[in-house]
Amino acid sequence: MAQPAPTAPQSTNAPLTPTQTPYFENGMTILLNTWPALSMAVENEFGGPDSADKRDWMCGAVADLFNSDPTTDAEDLEDFLLQILSDEFETALEDDSAYTVSQRILLLRRQVAADDFSGANALNEFWEKNGGRNKPKVKVVKQGDSDDDEEEGDEDGEEGGDVEMDEAPQLVAVKERVEKVVDEDGFELVQKRRR
Repeated sequence: MAQPAPTAPQSTNAPLTPTQTPYFENGMTILLNTWPALSMAVENEFGGPDSADKRDWMCGAVADLFNSDPTTDAEDLEDFLLQILSDEFETALEDDSAYTVSQRILLLRRQVAADDFSGANALNEFWEKNGGRNKPKVKVVKQGDSDDDEEEGDEDGEEGGDVEMDEAPQLVAVKERVEKVVDEDGFELVQKRRR
């Protein structure tokens, strides 16, 4: 499901006021939490069992980046996000989604700095409408794992109101799943995995 796209006002890179800051930080957190690449890394614990805590820390680190340097641009923010993905989640992206997220965060910041909270409110409505969940439904295999360590995202039959999303960017090659073969007596036959 696509997120609402804020419109682009022209504004300054001045520090945000205490009134503006919560709108920006909440919207930025939603943008990061709905970023498919980061969601996949957290869901599959690429950053270890505390991956969700690392994502929360990442949101705080982005807020701190803007507090320390309000003139941060999209390229700097992209580099910052990619560095965290690499260091904390051992993930390298093969797409431009980090730049896209960076642009959306900067656009949100410009809106909020101009006292236009419509983008932040739209993101908040999107988040609440979808139950605050963002679990990608994709199969992921970390590089270097054996075939037996395959993990899958949530199955379609589960309840919980998962967000329907565009396909997440592929982080690593996905291995093909072997179909079960059952004989006439109901026993599953052992199949060799295709390479």
